[in-house]
Amino acid sequence: MVGGGAGTWFLLGYVLFFVVAVLGFALISALLFTIEFHERRMLNHEIMLIGFILLYVGALSGCILLGIAGVVGGYPQIIQNSTVSAAQDVLSQFVTPTTAACSLAVVGAALTVYAMATAKARRR
Repeated sequence: MVGGGAGTWFLLGYVLFFVVAVLGFALISALLFTIEFHERRMLNHEIMLIGFILLYVGALSGCILLGIAGVVGGYPQIIQNSTVSAAQDVLSQFVTPTTAACSLAVVGAALTVYAMATAKARRR
C-alpha cells in the first residue's frame, strides 16, 4: 500500500468513510430492523453492541489514519518538492496502525454478522 502516493491514501480514507460509515451502517441498520421486526427474531444485544463498537471504532480510526497519512505524506512530496521515496518513507509509518484499525473493524463486522446469523425466533 505504501507504493501508492499520498493522494491515494487521502482519497481512499475520504471515500471509505462515506462508503463504510454512511452506507455500511445504514445497510446494517436496515438488516437489524428486518431481523427484529419483520422476521420477529431476537438478537443477542451484548454481542451486537460489542460488534458495533469495534466496527465503528475500527472503521473511523482507519479512515482518519488514511486521511492523516495522505496529508502528512503529501507535504514532503508537494510542498518540499522532495522525491517520491521520501513521501513513501513517511507513509510507511502509518501502515501498522492502519492495519490494526482495519483488523479491529473486521472483528467487529464478524461479531455483528455472527449475532445476526444466530438470532433466535421470539416466542409469541
